[in-house]
Amino acid sequence: MCYDMIEIEKAGIPAIPIVSGRFNEDAIASSRAFGMPDLQWVVVPRIYRNLEPELCESQTADVIDEIVALLTSTSAERDSSVDTESRRSYEGDDRHDAILKMNDDFLSDDLGDGFMLHPATDEAVAAMIEGTCLAADFEVCDMPPGFGIATVEKIAINAVMAGAKPEHMPVIIASVKALSLIGGSGGKSLLMSTSPQAPLLMVNGPITRELGFNPKSALGPGRDNHVNTIVGRAFALCFRNIGYWYPGHMDMDTIGTTRKFIQCVAENEEMSPWDAFHVDRGFSRDESAVSLFITDGELDVQDQGNTTAEGLLKNLAYGCTFGTRSIQGVGGGVQRLIFMPPDVAAIVGKQEFSKKLAREFIVQHAVGSMGKMIAYMPLEGEARVSEHWDWLRNMSEQQLLDMSIPVMDSADDCYIVVIGADRAKTAVFPSGPAPVTVGVDEFRP
Repeated sequence: MCYDMIEIEKAGIPAIPIVSGRFNEDAIASSRAFGMPDLQWVVVPRIYRNLEPELCESQTADVIDEIVALLTSTSAERDSSVDTESRRSYEGDDRHDAILKMNDDFLSDDLGDGFMLHPATDEAVAAMIEGTCLAADFEVCDMPPGFGIATVEKIAINAVMAGAKPEHMPVIIASVKALSLIGGSGGKSLLMSTSPQAPLLMVNGPITRELGFNPKSALGPGRDNHVNTIVGRAFALCFRNIGYWYPGHMDMDTIGTTRKFIQCVAENEEMSPWDAFHVDRGFSRDESAVSLFITDGELDVQDQGNTTAEGLLKNLAYGCTFGTRSIQGVGGGVQRLIFMPPDVAAIVGKQEFSKKLAREFIVQHAVGSMGKMIAYMPLEGEARVSEHWDWLRNMSEQQLLDMSIPVMDSADDCYIVVIGADRAKTAVFPSGPAPVTVGVDEFRP
């Protein structure tokens, strides 16, 4: 990755990254974001992973002379600056025409999400800032993966464009803050990955009722999810325009995912048999908070007749086994975020399962085939397998398929949130790194 080479350069060791063609714009954005705007690199046509060895050798040989030339020459500074100061104005036959021109311009510059944007006029932005106790120039955090400075004014501008209201600002600010704390550096390597990782927001506490968040069919479109949708969209625009998370620049997802139209939900605290998620994280029931998860997929786990807690949880545990387990490190377990509907949670809670016991039961029974979970990384050749797992190389394919292994390493890797309407249909998301929860009340007027 380009940012790995940046760290080598910062250590005083000359380095020339080899960048595949599709990643050239990402290299420009990354070198700017990570403080090395004059970093040089060479470009090859194909991505090395999954490339035949002969093609790896030939495309590298083609750029050896260029690598040597760059390593032995004085680097020239590249113009990789980003305009963060200019103001834009639009005129048209009427207000509607001017807004259409603004949207065409913003879409052309990839500053929106593909939907209609509201104009961030001085008046609208000032009104949005009134929704928080913080000053317009207050720096909330730097926002990954590009680490732009998230001032209250910049957050307000993106919130206006999303169609948010001033009362939504404390939740949006807390969400932005939470992203900066994920994985120590905003989980930058995941967010810049070719895989479809995306943030997911969850709100807890009295503010969910005050603002009208929907805790039932919370991931869908429509009237009931208006607030969910608007707050998620405002955060997503901040992510793009402050964090520079643009497709092809610092978001290199191969296929994409609808989860990048970032979703915001509320926990169904009234129908939960347990303490709310933010209470588990150290907040009181009367405080409001936002939790941010990084998700990597979604599965609907149906249950067509189990009426016992153990039956429901075993079925759910089986659903948690989809996906992979890493053998690139010593641990290698993964995390699961579980949206458990009240119909399931009520039975589990009534039959004397605390949330902790339910998590432990799921982890104990979420066991799958080692061979199936590591099929994405062949053991032969130069696969990056940790020495901890070297013993796997001596096993046959059938032995690997027959070997059972837990998906998660401990109950700490399993998160249960009560969300949803009636019926026993649970959503499971591969997730990680660990979620971050930030209080909302400190940002309120």
